[in-house]
Amino acid sequence: MVITVLLIIVIFLSTQRATTTTTGKWNSSFNTTFTYAHRIRQNSAEQTQISQQLMDAFDADNIKKNIKWLSEKMHVAGTKENVELMKKIADKYQRYEYDVKTYSYNVLLNYPNYEKPNRIELHMGGEKWKELSNGLAKRLGPKEAQEQANPRGLVYWAAYSKNGTVIGQVVYVNYGTIDDYKGLEKIGISLKGKIALCRYGAIFRGDKVQLAVKHGAIGMILYSDPFDYTNGRNNVKVFPNEIWLPETGAQRGTLLKTDGDPETPLLPSKYYTYRTETEENLRQRQIMPSIPVMPIGYRDARKIMENFNGPQIKLHDWIGSMNVTYRITGSAIFRVTVHSACTRRIITNIVATMFGREEPDRYVLFSNHYDAWVKGTIDPISATGTMLEMARVLSQMKKTAKWRPRRTIMFCLWDAEEFGLIGSTEWVEEFMKPLQQRAIAVINIDNINGDTSLSVKAVPLLYRVIVNAAAKVGSPNTLERGAERMTLLDSWKFYDPKGPITGDRSIPGIGIPGTGSDFQRFLTYLGIPVIDMKLESAPLYTYMLYHTMYEIPWLLDNFFDRNYTALMAMGQLWLEIGRDIADSLIIPFNLHDYGLVLSDFIDRMDQQLEYIEIPKAVGAKTYRVVLNNLREALTRFQVVTNVIQEIVQSVNTGHESISIKQAEMLNNRMQYIERAFIIEQGIYPERAEFRHLIFTSNSIHNDYGNLLFGGILDPAMQWHNALIMGNLNKANYWLKMMKIGLAKLHYGIESAILTLDLEGYFD
Repeated sequence: MVITVLLIIVIFLSTQRATTTTTGKWNSSFNTTFTYAHRIRQNSAEQTQISQQLMDAFDADNIKKNIKWLSEKMHVAGTKENVELMKKIADKYQRYEYDVKTYSYNVLLNYPNYEKPNRIELHMGGEKWKELSNGLAKRLGPKEAQEQANPRGLVYWAAYSKNGTVIGQVVYVNYGTIDDYKGLEKIGISLKGKIALCRYGAIFRGDKVQLAVKHGAIGMILYSDPFDYTNGRNNVKVFPNEIWLPETGAQRGTLLKTDGDPETPLLPSKYYTYRTETEENLRQRQIMPSIPVMPIGYRDARKIMENFNGPQIKLHDWIGSMNVTYRITGSAIFRVTVHSACTRRIITNIVATMFGREEPDRYVLFSNHYDAWVKGTIDPISATGTMLEMARVLSQMKKTAKWRPRRTIMFCLWDAEEFGLIGSTEWVEEFMKPLQQRAIAVINIDNINGDTSLSVKAVPLLYRVIVNAAAKVGSPNTLERGAERMTLLDSWKFYDPKGPITGDRSIPGIGIPGTGSDFQRFLTYLGIPVIDMKLESAPLYTYMLYHTMYEIPWLLDNFFDRNYTALMAMGQLWLEIGRDIADSLIIPFNLHDYGLVLSDFIDRMDQQLEYIEIPKAVGAKTYRVVLNNLREALTRFQVVTNVIQEIVQSVNTGHESISIKQAEMLNNRMQYIERAFIIEQGIYPERAEFRHLIFTSNSIHNDYGNLLFGGILDPAMQWHNALIMGNLNKANYWLKMMKIGLAKLHYGIESAILTLDLEGYFD
């Protein structure tokens, strides 16, 4: 009984800030007879004041200083330089008086031989070979830029490539998509026993390799065509004169076809974990490439194509902008040598925490990684340096105003993201249970590569939070302000006006969160709502030096953000979104939007299933009954969400008070609504690592793609492909999986309705 009374007293004390004045002082009145029935009210004036004070406290010069020391050295995951950087970052957060913890994992990484760069040679007859690529980029720019380059950063390599040498003819496969291979088949060109020359774009590089292997390739050469990386124009100025990719620039990147440590799927790579996978079986299953792969610049790609003597390409979509006649192949023989070695290394995540005053066991996570392929001034350091300034601002507010948010804020910096979201995935696997119970949202920024318009992916629950915050942040672009687009929201609406909700123009374009950065496993495995944001140039996308050695501070100073105001604006937006989620009386998710968007999603799914004739396969009447039942459940879901949304809106604007009991009931429902769409056994057996019934990434040859209803549309496409190949057993299996997927989705909607039930709320 004594414990119960004490608990009520603590809860009452913790809620008093909701009724404070704008000065943040506690309400002095206190009566021990108050219980969960005591009513509290959102202090909207205080919220507005705190929001403005946080934004005003940002200093762009601090971000500039952060960028300089963060990208001083090349810092690939698993290297001593990255360990040194990790210690410096952790120390910085400790100085800001955060509770800082580090989490280490022993994972399988991959490196080139920096002393023996990869190379490509042309057979000149007999024992003679002519070097076409020495596997090295070139230092460019003025003295300052060249001094910032790292010698190891010159080396061209792709992580997890197979080690070895291959000899054969080279076949140009365009972007290496399924349609591109169909085009080659139509003209009678086989890739069997040959080396694929493939340009970056359209799909994930690991899928390019996997498809090439499927078609018989013995090796792959990846390059960035100037059509895609120099604004599509001939003779355009490139780095160091402009921001476009120079001919010696090569994009590094991972080829891994899984997330996390490949040796320990679904379990954290700790000392106690049994490693179920080996490099050999990972390559056999194409999770890691079974062929040598080498990225190069278009200077070297041009040399290769100059030695083709086959027919000239007629298809417009296959012709790039290299100063060469584009041909598919020729009789020339090439030799590609790749030096690549896998090894286990220790990686370390950093988590810096400011515990919430009222609800410390509810977490809002800011997410970014700190490892890079070279120095990574744009990816990821532009965001890493910005996050540090956010942490300083929040810490300063705690000291000067004696304020901290209701809920806990965590600054999360992941290691080995570039190798395949490894650090964040391992952390999610280790902390799955507490995160399921305590995490509210993850707000991720991988990089900031422009100064004009937002590029956003998010779950529907968070659309309004982002829009409201973007309306408060001034545009860092003088041209935008001159055009009377004064805020980030104004520019976002101008350049990306078509929003995700039909008929609602108050929300600009927001994409579907699938994969591509560290937010992925939080959403698809745990059901934690996520946001992934970037600030980009517009109307032209200009981040063409992605994953190259030219991502150095000189680039940011001279082309991307001379005054660091774009980075500051993103920091203000990032922190305001987190503050709103962490400090609102009721977690400010918008359930109404979820119901509307889910209806659109189901309509689109229906159209896709109709297109490949699924209704005919399962029976038109049966199919229609299933879809009608699904929509009826969705209607009931929308009724419930609309009722709750009205209550939340009224409370969070300060118009109505609410009891402590009611606040806790609403927050529990908000926190767990996304989890209702998690299916514990996975969306289907072959994809157990994906458990979200709505948001999943595309498994069919594009890991950069985003796919809705993966448990339904994936099996449907597999059924369609098996039918075309005449494999009836396989087709029947996938049709069954698709039917189960529809049932699981209906179950998810029913679970969401039950999760939101307010029984006892008004008692």
